[in-house]
Amino acid sequence: MIAFLSSAGGILLKIVIAFIIFLLGLIIGKFAGIIITKLLYELQIDQILETIGVKFFFSSAAGRLVSFLIYLGGIVLALNQLRLTKIATITLGAFFAIILAIALFFGVTSAIKDLFAGLYVKKRLLGKKTIKSGAVDGKILSIGLTGIKVLTREKDVLFMPFSSLLK
Repeated sequence: MIAFLSSAGGILLKIVIAFIIFLLGLIIGKFAGIIITKLLYELQIDQILETIGVKFFFSSAAGRLVSFLIYLGGIVLALNQLRLTKIATITLGAFFAIILAIALFFGVTSAIKDLFAGLYVKKRLLGKKTIKSGAVDGKILSIGLTGIKVLTREKDVLFMPFSSLLK
């Protein structure tokens, strides 16, 4: 009976420690993400990227990535405390494989849709120098396999997938 109680106490202690590790991972991840975002924002990384034509909020994305990696580390350390690292590795691997498969499926579906839409749209675009579709009005720079490049009046180069031209 005493052996059972001491064993149960040891398991309970491991669960409490694992929970504390998990919470610390969440707290540290959140603060690290905020610090990275603010640091990169103060270094004006987003503005530098915009001057070379890249419109992407790098500081925010980098902050989220750092937070996510620290969260993941906290989860792995907590599961390691419970001696469940092998199960966690397999579960996380399966999770990421499923996410990757879903992303690939939607990417391939979109590409196939644009290829077939291109068969119809290319016939309408032959010989045209300009295009007006929705809010986009500009000069056709090139016609590709899945869409066209358009130079707008504001001198922005846009890529318009063929499927967007069918609407």
